[in-house]
This record gives sequence, structure tokens and C-alpha cells, in this order.
Amino acid sequence: MPEKISATRPPVVTILGHVDHGKTSLLDRIRHADVAAGEIGGITQTIGAYQIEHKGKKITFIDTPGHAAFSAMRRRGGQAADVAVLVIAADDSVMPQTIESIEHIKSAGIPFAVAVNKVDLPGVNPDRVKTDLASNGVYVEGYGGNIPLVNISAKTGAGVDDLLEIILLLAELEELKDNSSEVPASALVIESSLHPQIGPLATLLVKQGIFKKNDNLFLVKKNIGKIRSMVDFKGKTLLEASPSVPFQVVGLSDVPGVGDIITNIISPVGAGLIPPVLPLAASIYTSEKPTILLKADVQGSLEAILGSIADQANIISATVGNITDTDIQTALAAGAEILGFNVRIGSNVAKLAEMEKVRFTNFRIIYQLFDYLKDVQEKKTIAQGPKIIETGQATVLKVFNFKGTIVYGCLVTSGKIKLGDAVQTAKVSSLQVGKASVDEVKKDQEFGLVLAPPIDLKAGDIMSATAIEP
Repeated sequence: MPEKISATRPPVVTILGHVDHGKTSLLDRIRHADVAAGEIGGITQTIGAYQIEHKGKKITFIDTPGHAAFSAMRRRGGQAADVAVLVIAADDSVMPQTIESIEHIKSAGIPFAVAVNKVDLPGVNPDRVKTDLASNGVYVEGYGGNIPLVNISAKTGAGVDDLLEIILLLAELEELKDNSSEVPASALVIESSLHPQIGPLATLLVKQGIFKKNDNLFLVKKNIGKIRSMVDFKGKTLLEASPSVPFQVVGLSDVPGVGDIITNIISPVGAGLIPPVLPLAASIYTSEKPTILLKADVQGSLEAILGSIADQANIISATVGNITDTDIQTALAAGAEILGFNVRIGSNVAKLAEMEKVRFTNFRIIYQLFDYLKDVQEKKTIAQGPKIIETGQATVLKVFNFKGTIVYGCLVTSGKIKLGDAVQTAKVSSLQVGKASVDEVKKDQEFGLVLAPPIDLKAGDIMSATAIEP
């Protein structure tokens, strides 16, 4: 009886590397698409999953963001993948997020190849990359190790076919089995959002089994809807999705979290496929931090932002979707400002915000949100810093010099003056009424005053004493 040949599934590949090293441009070249031109500020800010065919074999790519704030999203991208491609620009070599990406790849325990991009630029030295990688414990072929390295140009396409061949080779060595006929379906949430008309949306990457239209969907044992429709990354309607196929699902009742495992049966099947995502640390509420209500376009962006600002703000709410009347009322009740990332506010909601004097600021580049929040926090800290109050005033009657000690003879005209009070840049170090030393003097009292250090006061000057309000 002939031996049964196991079916294989397409490899899932994640693209990692430092910002602006050409990750999205490489995917553009592979997919013959123009995604990079539509990016805001040149930074990929959501995770996308795409499938291509090379010489009759399919490959699924996960495009992960390059900005430092998205390290958690990049980490999940690595854990979701079978093979990684580390993109390094020949003119920059190894940079901080390159090192971070290496750690994510090692943590995921998956094989990877190095793609040295921008080799078409004049004066670059691709060999420098090999040296810098070795300094960080990564040894490529021909340089003391067995990690494949390919020189490419995402701009011209040079070397890209060679890179795809290496990806397929690495995947073949991994022996990726397709057991879809034997197990229930499970998928990893790659991205999720709340559409104002359609409702909750999620991009799923099938890990095992087959999802079909009208399947019920479960998050562990909770039913979170059913598949009303499923489309691929080109917008083509699908009737089913098998392992390694990414698709967007419509029909969810809730917005799942990035990294969640969705199944088509009431079972925790697949829960162990991806390491669990730890909950974000709660913000410790203090009056010194600004109070905000946070809105973001998609779950991945929301979690990346929360991970970076949890200790910078009092966060009363953090959800995906556009600004609603409820958000305005919630912010109003808490005295909060609304910060949005790539969200919209309708004209009626905007009018309500204006009427209720609720401030709303929307950002399209994530680090601008961070800079804004940092500025707000600094201003609030200054505004809520020690409060200085005026305790009293006195008129200088005469100035004496006793063996180098300057004594100001004064009359209190209002309030009172105490030891330790400040007068301009000096402190009250001694108070005397007659020959007696006292701790404070009150209105209509004449007294002698010593300041440390002495300041330039003359007879007739009015001096004000201040203190920090307890």
C-alpha cells in the first residue's frame, strides 16, 4: 500500500527591520502593489497580511510596522510566522530596531534570512552589514554562520526572486503540514477595528483547519458572531479559507484583540499556538498627569499607544472606532481630553464637543501623539507645581550695616512676614522686634530684618514676602 503523502501549507513570512529600511517597499515589489505611497509619514502603522504565488507556490506575508512604538505588534508578527525576513538598509546597516527585531525572531524560534536592501545606492558597502550582524550574534553564510543573506533592491527588483527562493527553501526544511482535514479551524487575529457602518472587523490568519462562510466564531468558549462574509486582501469574496490564508471577516459581535485565537467550535483549540498576550498595565491615576480618553482606528494601534503612554496619562477609556456622543459625555464627566489616532468625528458629534467644551485632537502619525502628550504633561506639571502665595508687605524705613551684616528696618503694611519667607531671591533669616528675636511680625509692627543673601533695598522701597502654600 503506498505511503500517504502529507499535504503542506504555504509558509507565513514576517518582514522585520528598522524604520525606513524598505520593508514595505519590498512587499510592494513582491506584490506589485503601491502601498508605500499611501502611507502617512512613511511609516507602516497597521499590520496587513498578503498572499502571493511564486513559481506555482504560495507564500503569505505579514507586513509589520517599523516604528519603535509598535514593538509589541512586531513581536506578535514574528510569533505568527514560520519564516522571517530581516531587512537591513545597506546605507544604514544595523540599527536599534534591527537589534530588537533579531530578539523577536530568536524569541519566536523561527528560521530567517537577511535581505540587505538599497544595494543600488552609490557608495554603499553591503559587507559592513555582515560585520555589524556578527557583532550582534548573527552569523550569515560565508561569514561564520548558516543564515542566508541576499543583496536586494526593492526599488529595481534586483535579488527579490533569489530572496523568494530562499524563503521557499527555508519553509521546505520546516515541513509545514496542512492538517486542515483533521482538526477544527483556528485563526490568529492579525488586526481588528470598528467600522462605523459595518461594525467589528478583523483580519484573521488561518493557523489550522478550514473556515467557511456561515461558520460560528468563538473566542475560547464565547460566541463572538458568525462569518457573514470573508474577503481576501484584494477584496475578493471567499467561500472558505485554509491554513496560512489571511482574510477579513464580517459578522463579529465584538472587536477581538490582536493576537487572540478565534475558532469555529466551542473549544480552546489553538489557544496554545501563540503565547498569550499579557494585559496592558493599568494607568495609575494621579492629578499630576493629564486625563485623556483615547480612540484609535484599529486594535493594534490602540495597544501600541497604550503600551507607550500608560505612565504618562490618566486613561479613562481606550477603544477603537470613531468619536461618538457617548465619548463626548464620558470625557465631559471626567474632565478629560479626547486624543484620537486616525479616527473621525462627525459634524454633529463635533458640534456637541464644541458646545460642551470637550477638546478633541486627532493624529495621523503616532509619534506626534506622543510628543503632544508629553508637552501637555509638562505644562500640567508646571501648572500644578508648588503654589507660591504672598504672605505680607512691608515698607523699608532704613538700611543699617552692623559689622558687615545688613539689617533692614521695616514697617509691616499688610499681612505678616515669617522666618523662612522669600523676598525676591533671598530668604528671611532673622526677625527682630526691639531687642527680641521673633518668628513672625504682623501689620503695623516695626521690625528689623536680615535677608540671606542681602539684596539691594533702599529706604522707601516696598518689599513683598512670599511662601509656598502648604
